[in-house]
Amino acid sequence: MPTLPPAQLTALVARIFEAAGASQHNARVVAESLVLSDTVGHESHGVVRVRQYLNSIAAGEIAPAAEPTVARETAVMASVDACRTFGQVAARFAMGKAIEKAAAQGLAVAGIHHCNHVGRRGEWVHMAAATGMVGLAFCSLGKRGAAVAPHGGAGRLLGTNPIAAAVPVAGRPPLIVDFATSAVAEGKLRVARNRGLPIPEGWVVAPDGSPTSDPNDFYRGGALLPAAGHKGYGLGMLAELLGGLLTDSGPEPQNAAAGHGTLFIVLNPGLFRPAEAFLADAAELCARAAAVPPGAGFDEVLLPGDPEHRTAERRRAEGVPVDDATWAQLQEAAGALGVPIDLAL
Repeated sequence: MPTLPPAQLTALVARIFEAAGASQHNARVVAESLVLSDTVGHESHGVVRVRQYLNSIAAGEIAPAAEPTVARETAVMASVDACRTFGQVAARFAMGKAIEKAAAQGLAVAGIHHCNHVGRRGEWVHMAAATGMVGLAFCSLGKRGAAVAPHGGAGRLLGTNPIAAAVPVAGRPPLIVDFATSAVAEGKLRVARNRGLPIPEGWVVAPDGSPTSDPNDFYRGGALLPAAGHKGYGLGMLAELLGGLLTDSGPEPQNAAAGHGTLFIVLNPGLFRPAEAFLADAAELCARAAAVPPGAGFDEVLLPGDPEHRTAERRRAEGVPVDDATWAQLQEAAGALGVPIDLAL
């Protein structure tokens, strides 16, 4: 399992996407996003996705050199047409629009349609928190992304439909919540399959509806289960309604090519009270949470986002591990596209 400096891994992935037809800008945005996911410890949304994206380019699903456009906007909203470009390119553009409008108006929303996989949603809400504002995201994976059974069901209905939020906090990294409304993100099944590992029961049901610990059963026609039963199911439906149907990107969109849908909401805490006071109170709440005595089996109480922040600090210093199966896929892709790999990697 090679361990690579983030900058070198980013450069390699960017070269691969450029060779596949992406513009230099798009290739860099996507490569940075995938490697950042690996850097913070979310390999399910990291470079394991490179082959998936290349396959989508070959199938005509991703237009690698396309740029997103604003289809409709007001002072507080933007409807963004991703134009089938990489989802990360569209997400960065749309969140940038929402931040710009919220900075002027205090509150803004941006929706994306005709969109491909946007990667780790925590990255995009973090953009808002980095400017001192709160970021929210509701995401639908559309009809093609159906992978999750409804509570009590054994067939696929919803996507993993993640929900994310980021809140700025004085004197520390923002609090970030980012989770699939399924028991686990599909990418974690992909990682387990690549590594030949079993998965916990409760993640997936086999094609016949029975419990399974084999990640391959999902790819044979099984289904993911909703997180925490009816609670994850309810949140998944909410994400479908807001991220999907509201942006015309749901499981039965008017436009069959609508793809993944994402709704971003950005708000300025200063709308409600002095922003500095809110940030200070948020820091005090975080300090009280961290001071709670740890329970059995735990060393400390962490805040949402802390594990990713710590993993990123370590991997930026020590390098990003890439499992052997994913590294083999990167080598194969590079070879097929004529991209040289520096042996020093």
